[in-house]
Amino acid sequence: MKKKEEALEKEQWTAAAWDMLYLVQCGINSIVPDPERIAEMNLEKVYARSKSQSLEVLTYMALESLMKSDPQVAIPDETQVLPRWRAAKNKAVAKNLKMDAEREQLFAFLEEQGIWYVALKGVVLCHLYPKYGMRQMADNDILFDPSFRQEVHDWFVEQGYNVKSFQKVYHDVYLKKPVYNFEMHTALFSESAQLPFEKYYLTINDKLLPVPGKPFEYCMTDEDFYLYVLAHEYKHYSGDGTGLRFLLDLYVYLRAKENLNWKYLHGELEKMGLITFEKQMRELAEKVFSPQWNAHTLAKREKILLKSLLFSRAYGARMDFWHEHARGQETGNKVPIEAKVRYLKDRLFLDSVHMEIWCQRFEPYFLQHRWLMPVAPVWRIGRRILEKGKDVKDEVDAVRKL
Repeated sequence: MKKKEEALEKEQWTAAAWDMLYLVQCGINSIVPDPERIAEMNLEKVYARSKSQSLEVLTYMALESLMKSDPQVAIPDETQVLPRWRAAKNKAVAKNLKMDAEREQLFAFLEEQGIWYVALKGVVLCHLYPKYGMRQMADNDILFDPSFRQEVHDWFVEQGYNVKSFQKVYHDVYLKKPVYNFEMHTALFSESAQLPFEKYYLTINDKLLPVPGKPFEYCMTDEDFYLYVLAHEYKHYSGDGTGLRFLLDLYVYLRAKENLNWKYLHGELEKMGLITFEKQMRELAEKVFSPQWNAHTLAKREKILLKSLLFSRAYGARMDFWHEHARGQETGNKVPIEAKVRYLKDRLFLDSVHMEIWCQRFEPYFLQHRWLMPVAPVWRIGRRILEKGKDVKDEVDAVRKL
């Protein structure tokens, strides 16, 4: 009986992930969801899935469009999750408003002091979504003149921020209640991250353009910003993983920027070593979020990629990543040994898609001599143990204790 209950629970969590995707598709394309399909959903689990991906605002807005289109439609809500979902949406939108206002104060200081700066990632992407607040933000990412690192630090301290990190890595982190979070970048990527494009971004300042009306604010071209979004998410994807929102960001950006210079992009992607990654993700985004979406049109490789994004979190938090993926859909206090073994096997021996991504990042020699690819998994394990032995031990211990 217990096994049947566990199988049912797993089936419900899997269904919730696909239901979340359906609501995302509806919300991003301004399509009113089918009330009959909504009635069949386990909304409690869909909400939990959405939160893990930082998509609860978008999914609630999709449900909200149904409620507004026909006030007579009653969405079944046995666990009363809709009021909590609505409150989470309102809280996230309010957070965006507060972050926007606080960012303007920072920009005013930077202008006054003559410090050049560039808005990054979500600061730019959030304004391309159909509705304000639809794209949630965890923090404000800003690239700035590193020669003024101390002055920027002092300004944040004067504004009442706690200094979480300063001069330890390539970005400083400042926090203030209730919601403020700034990552001030002195570079776009760490020089020691072993990324295929780390040298490419050492000279990114040469490509920055002035923002009209702002003497010290700069921006990237639409093409260079697209490249940066891809590079940033590649860093996460090839490390601890990333979530569905990355794919959604690509879809939204490409829809908003229809006239990108693809000749330039292909040339730069070749230099960065991301030509294959970009093509795979772009084509998957266009298929998955299309109003005419049909899962049967996905190739096997695309299904693997979509599943890895759909069942992950928005951010690659290492311990959360280990726990969530090892636990899978197991809901008991103790994870069965079979689930742990399956997880460790999957982590040790990557599928062909992820193995190619790993080789592209760390050992391109195998891709250049494909007859050696059968050796690559063993090489990867040995290299991982030699270079990151403590991380491997920590992960095994974390999974063993579940």
